Amino acid sequence: MPTSSAEGRKRRAYAPRVPAEQRRAQLLDAALHLVAARGHTAVTMEAVAEQAGVTKPVVYGIYANRAELLDDLLQREAGQAMEQVMAALDLEPAAGPPDVGDALARTLDGFLSAVRATPDRWLCVVMPAPGMPPEFHAARDRARTLVLGRAEGLARGFLGALSAPPELDPEIVAHTLVALFESAARLVLTDPDRFHPERITASLRAAVGLALRRTSDA
Repeated sequence: MPTSSAEGRKRRAYAPRVPAEQRRAQLLDAALHLVAARGHTAVTMEAVAEQAGVTKPVVYGIYANRAELLDDLLQREAGQAMEQVMAALDLEPAAGPPDVGDALARTLDGFLSAVRATPDRWLCVVMPAPGMPPEFHAARDRARTLVLGRAEGLARGFLGALSAPPELDPEIVAHTLVALFESAARLVLTDPDRFHPERITASLRAAVGLALRRTSDA
């Protein structure tokens, strides 16, 4: 017996059955896209369902309410962002005197590769929309503190290996580098055709090389 058009529409409204963890990731990806494009206030259960291509009951089958969904999204993105940053900062120790310019360029290149691979995540981190909830800013501040600590440790090691003058404060260097990396991420995200990672890392490598040559000549 032919299926009526109304019955067909009803069947198509249901999302295919998938494992819960896969569905959870799909819904979080949809919510993240909404946050990056329109701000966290755009994240409603209905909007997430529409973005994910499922029905509202599917969303409610995973999350009891919007607050629970947003909390899960925050935890996932904060954790994965930290993993990406720490992986970029995990430099292999160099044999012999360190090549600071090359090491910084490789670190920045690794970080910008992560930014380009997950642009919605990093738009929320380096270009947060107005009105983000306090929990987001608190998580961002905690992550930034951890990154600064790691960057300061790397800076202290490099400066010691180079016998840098004591006025070159590792903490100040760390803050400068983190701010530089954040600015580079914003350039890559807002104008990727003009500011590609290779252009930025080449400029950083040249700037550090020039500064070191002038220091050695002084």
